[in-house]
Amino acid sequence: MENIRLDLHPTTIPEWDAEDEMANVLADRETVKASEAESKEMLEAMRLELPRVEDLKQVKLLKYAQQLPTPLQLSIPPDSERYDFYQIELPLTILVPNLCLKRLRMRLELEASGQKTTQIVAYDLFPNDEYDVKTIMTGEANLDVSKTLKYFLSAIGAGAAAASMSDCFGFKLELPFKWTSNYAKVQTSDRMSNPVEWYVTDSSIQNGFTGYVIIRAPRDSDVTVVASISCQLRQKGPLGTFLKAHYMTDSYIYRLRG
Repeated sequence: MENIRLDLHPTTIPEWDAEDEMANVLADRETVKASEAESKEMLEAMRLELPRVEDLKQVKLLKYAQQLPTPLQLSIPPDSERYDFYQIELPLTILVPNLCLKRLRMRLELEASGQKTTQIVAYDLFPNDEYDVKTIMTGEANLDVSKTLKYFLSAIGAGAAAASMSDCFGFKLELPFKWTSNYAKVQTSDRMSNPVEWYVTDSSIQNGFTGYVIIRAPRDSDVTVVASISCQLRQKGPLGTFLKAHYMTDSYIYRLRG
């Protein structure tokens, strides 16, 4: 089965640049924009592929919409008289030898009979939002309570009593601390949305990505899915830096079979 190789073009995504600037504050290595020549070289080493229209895996769910759960284990309510339901599987093949695919966004715009009507939505999608707890810093804080007490007594004029009382009641506290942050690996546009988006920063994306969507569309309408991809590539640069470049594909159109 031969896939379609996507054409990519260099672009700029400001929100990703903002995320990188924040990450640079906490990182040991700085991320800088690649030059035009470096960006072109990275692009030539990358390959993204989607299935051809005739090879798209799709299931029309009308036959068992009211009786059985869908392949995503979601029970469709009994409104099949007004809507059709489709499940599609859209695998993205990723080949990035000697490079790091840091970010990827897959976007699907849904149309019914050529119109971006509010009646056609992603009734459900997978994968859903996924977060990881990232430890930023750990350590131990020492608090000498005796010195604090001595300073307080001196300040209120206790004078000679300060030293003896601080020695009597003095002790030290050792407080372990951990600074953590919720790190998004997969963010989605969630249910009942149009367009549908996955924003993936998980390192496992190097092995490819597959999105699953259940589409709810007006009954007997012609359904079209317009797919596009944006991504960020990185590679090691001079003096311990990382070079980065952003790319975006052309749109690719899938027309679902009724």
